[in-house]
Amino acid sequence: MIIDLHVHTSVGSADSIIGPEDVVKMARQVGLDGVCVTEHGIRKSELAEKLSLKYDFLVLSGIEAATDLGDILVFGVDSYPRAISDARELRKFVKKAGGVMIAAHPFRSELTDRRSTANLSLELASSRPLFQLVDAVEVANGWSSETDVEFCCQLGQRLGLGQTGGSDAHIPKQIGCCVTAFSADIKSEADLIRELKWGQFRAIDRRSKEQKGSAYWVA
Repeated sequence: MIIDLHVHTSVGSADSIIGPEDVVKMARQVGLDGVCVTEHGIRKSELAEKLSLKYDFLVLSGIEAATDLGDILVFGVDSYPRAISDARELRKFVKKAGGVMIAAHPFRSELTDRRSTANLSLELASSRPLFQLVDAVEVANGWSSETDVEFCCQLGQRLGLGQTGGSDAHIPKQIGCCVTAFSADIKSEADLIRELKWGQFRAIDRRSKEQKGSAYWVA
């Protein structure tokens, strides 16, 4: 199954221009089997269930949590306490609920947006505390450069972490540009969590060379 694990809508993310009707329409148009609505904040969207029922298409919900160690995609909890901003505390909460956590675009600011002038080595990056807390790494993100994606893939292999892909779509045409391919069928959130923990999956970057980076989508 081909699923985009990282999509934002205008309903739950102020920086997105994807309307509710765009989600399934675009997902089907680009050949997806499912999509996950992962709004910014502390609560998962109720939109996903409504869209799934209305269009008979797999739409699941997650949360993109902002933490002291970076953004993390969370699946398996309806919400978490607003007071939690520490990634370690979030891990305890999610683990107790039986959920999973994925490091979202962990090096995009450094490798895609070039906000850091420091040299980033694989050895130093692998030692960051974030990667001791998550179940997988989002290696293919719709806004990330080719260098960023390659670096994340190497890190995932080095640490033995699962590798996922998600468009991080905020614009309709981005949906499905980066995806995760699962070997097993997924029909529910429980199935998704099971496969992210123990199943076989891989990230696929579907973008053309010119689409690899933030500048393309902003333009």
